[in-house]
Amino acid sequence: MLRIGGGTAEPADGFSFNLVPAATLTALHDREPAVATAIEECLDWIEADPVDPRARRRQSSNGIRAIMRVVQGDEWLILWEEDPADTAVVRFIGQSASL
Repeated sequence: MLRIGGGTAEPADGFSFNLVPAATLTALHDREPAVATAIEECLDWIEADPVDPRARRRQSSNGIRAIMRVVQGDEWLILWEEDPADTAVVRFIGQSASL
């Protein structure tokens, strides 16, 4: 199971650092559909098989996992973790330069 954490508020510029990944993904579908498609592909990896090496390649000591994807020359980042109910929870979607 996959849950995209956060609420539905639109981030200020649609792409800046925020903890509302659902709103970022919605904005990307409207403004940058190719990026949204690439992000959705990554989310599919997580949902289909959270132990897939593509979904778990980078992991911090606190359990946050990262997927980095270059789309149209920009590096995008998805931060996610598994909660105790074995649900993958997406915590951040954005350009890695915004961190």
